Amino acid sequence: MLLLPTILTACRATADLGETTWALVAYGPADAPIAAEAPAWIHFDDNGRMGGYTGCNGIFGHYSAADGRIDIRDDELAYNTQDCGPASAEGRQDAFFRAYLGDTDYTQTADRLVLALDDGRQVAEFRLEEEE
Repeated sequence: MLLLPTILTACRATADLGETTWALVAYGPADAPIAAEAPAWIHFDDNGRMGGYTGCNGIFGHYSAADGRIDIRDDELAYNTQDCGPASAEGRQDAFFRAYLGDTDYTQTADRLVLALDDGRQVAEFRLEEEE
């Protein structure tokens, strides 16, 4: 019985983003974002797991989301280790996400998700992908 409030709190903490998939639209400096150059996406499960694709490598970890803030559990995301080629579109996106994706603020509308990374200096904007 003592665990029930903790479990319910964890479920509520992901409700904002749970079971949604978002396709990357733009990323980079907040004052001059770069249009997505390669297909990339991020998915949030109701159970606190997240995964995605940077355009080159897979990404996965655990998160909680509440009050406009995403927190990465244990401050750790895992990535595949494919060499993307730093000069390629895929490599630039991969390097961006490795450098900046972590605990972050977010704003969400019906079809857009904007992550404010690195104290708002960097952003990543996503479009909601409809479930098929």
